[in-house]
Amino acid sequence: MDTPEPFPYKKGHKLRILSHITPAPTPVTRNCCRNGPARREERKQLTPLQRCIKNPPLPGNPGSHSADLEILDALKLGDYHNAQVFIAEMHETGAPNQKKKVVVKAYDPLYFDDLNGYLDPFRCVDKQYTHEAHAYNLLADLQGNLIPTFHGSFSLELPVPGGAMRIVRLIVVEYIPGLSMQQAHPADYSVCRRQQMMKWVVDFESRAFERDIVLTDLCPRNVMLPDPSEWLDRRIVFLDFGGAIFGRRLDGPVSVPLNLLLGVYISPLVRWTPSMAHPFGDWIDW
Repeated sequence: MDTPEPFPYKKGHKLRILSHITPAPTPVTRNCCRNGPARREERKQLTPLQRCIKNPPLPGNPGSHSADLEILDALKLGDYHNAQVFIAEMHETGAPNQKKKVVVKAYDPLYFDDLNGYLDPFRCVDKQYTHEAHAYNLLADLQGNLIPTFHGSFSLELPVPGGAMRIVRLIVVEYIPGLSMQQAHPADYSVCRRQQMMKWVVDFESRAFERDIVLTDLCPRNVMLPDPSEWLDRRIVFLDFGGAIFGRRLDGPVSVPLNLLLGVYISPLVRWTPSMAHPFGDWIDW
C-alpha cells in the first residue's frame, strides 16, 4: 500500500464513472476544514494513499447510470490543487453515438494542497463537492446561460496497489471555450465594455444572493468570456461554486438572533463594498 498509485488523470486515460446522489451540503463553521490533533497525528503515521483509503468521502447514495470518460486535455492537474480539473469526452452508457465534450472536476484528496498539514483534505473535498453540486441545483434555471449546464455528480473507483479501491467524487459540467477574465487583458476592452461586464458580474452575484447563496470565490479566475465564434448569445459564464455558503451566513450557533432577510432582494448598492470589487480592480478604472 506504500507504493504510489499510477496518476489516473493523464491525457488519453479512460475512466468509468457511476452517478451519485450527493449528501446535504456540509456545515460551514469557522475553522471547519482545519486539521485537528487526531488528523495531524494520522498524517505523521500514514502515507497519503493510506489516509485516502482510511477516510473515504461522505456516502450519499448511488445513482442509476454510468458513463465513460476519455481525458482530452488538462486544465488543472497534479499535486497541490484543490481539485483535478480536465476536459474529457463523455459517453453515457445506454446512449449510443451520443458523446459530449465536458469539463470534469474530481475532488481527489490524494493531490489536495493541505498547506503542510494545516488543512484537513478530506473535510475540504467533502465540503467543495457537496456545496458545488448543491449550488448547481439551486441555480438550475441559469444553467446553459449564466452558468454551465450541470451533467451530474459521480463516483470514481480507483484501484490501488494491494488490491484495494479508493473512491473519488466528481462533477461533470458543460465545456465553455474561451478565456477567463484572469486570462484576458482589460486593455483590450473599451471602458463601456468593461462597465457592461462588471454589471453582469454584479447582477449575477445579486441573483445568487437573492436565493440566499453567498459566492465566496467570485473573482476573475472564475468568470469565463466565451469564445464569440462558438457562442453568439452567451457573453459571460460563471464557474466554481465549491465555496458557496447557503443561508447567507456560516453555520453554528449565534449569540443574538439574526434577521438576514432570507429570500429578499437587497440592492448591490447597499451590499457591494470595496472589498467585493477588489478582485476585479484591474477591470475598473473609471
